[in-house]
Amino acid sequence: MVKSKVCLSLMALLLMTAVVLSGCTSSKTPKEALEASFAKSSDIKSYSFKGTLKVNELNLPDQAVDEENSFGTSMGIKLLKNADLSWTGVYQAEPMMSEVNLSLMLKGDMPITINIPVVMNDKKIWVKIPSIPIFPLPDTITNKFLELDLEQLAKESGQPIPKVDQNTTKKLGNDVLGIVFNNVEEKDYLSSIKPKEAGLPEDAGLDQAIQLHVTKEQLEPFIKTAVEKIAPEIIDLLSKNQAYKDAFQLKQEDLDKYKKELSEAQSGDLSKKLEEMKKTLKALDLKANIGIDGDDYPVYTDFALKAGIEQGGKSGNIDLKAVSQMSDINKEVKFTIGVPKDIITMEQLQEQLGGLFGNLGGIGQELEGAAN
Repeated sequence: MVKSKVCLSLMALLLMTAVVLSGCTSSKTPKEALEASFAKSSDIKSYSFKGTLKVNELNLPDQAVDEENSFGTSMGIKLLKNADLSWTGVYQAEPMMSEVNLSLMLKGDMPITINIPVVMNDKKIWVKIPSIPIFPLPDTITNKFLELDLEQLAKESGQPIPKVDQNTTKKLGNDVLGIVFNNVEEKDYLSSIKPKEAGLPEDAGLDQAIQLHVTKEQLEPFIKTAVEKIAPEIIDLLSKNQAYKDAFQLKQEDLDKYKKELSEAQSGDLSKKLEEMKKTLKALDLKANIGIDGDDYPVYTDFALKAGIEQGGKSGNIDLKAVSQMSDINKEVKFTIGVPKDIITMEQLQEQLGGLFGNLGGIGQELEGAAN
């Protein structure tokens, strides 16, 4: 896990990107396009989608890995470095239903592709258990759908299922977007570009595109603005709007705690942490292109991140790219799976895997005894 100073800076950057990528329309300036995006996106009731995530480089210094979880973190890094993720799917709002087909390709001497279909409605999630050659599971488990009952999980956790009203969500999005762009300079981060010149796909039907570009030099002032202005204003917004708190199950005492922590950061060692971040984060180049079609829908986004890290005299780097695209907006979408019939519950899965891992545990004990 990356140390906190780098993690916080990248989190702040990704939060800004998430706001920007949430949508845009063909207004005259990039800022106006982004501010108008939610209004247009609220018309979307159904669509098809596809995307990819490719990690070209992921090398972190040993000092940038959490020592307590170093083994798990290292394994996760190795997996990401040797994997390409892609997905396709469809979504409809009424009645809420979504299907996603995830495809994970593990590269190496023996490349493996794992396909994982996922189905979701407003009450349940079903995940198909894949057949994995390197980790064989019993036939009674593979190719069945693991059923997760959201209401049951909520009951067990003592927390109700969030029932977020779409209109409330969109209004909050507009309010947050307004706060962000009231506190940052549009010209420092956004520009209008021509889709063809940006190398965006011709089959996406794009009329225009907006680019978000952030470098290391721009990151520090944005983090300061986020901590000193944007985040406190967002907390005030949530505190004054009971509908927002109810929709997202936010407690006022938690909001007060967050605001206090932000205030302490401002008056404390924020400048010191930013200096440490600059020493650790040696290079940064983030570009996100948002493509808009002739109906002003944000149908295409790509996100490319390159970063250089140095810690303890050792260097590392990150290079990844994600692409997503929507189509068939507000058309009738086709579900190829529907509500699965061949299912297995979490209890049944645990029972069968319990026996499997019990046997593995016995093997482990035998190996340990032989070693001694």
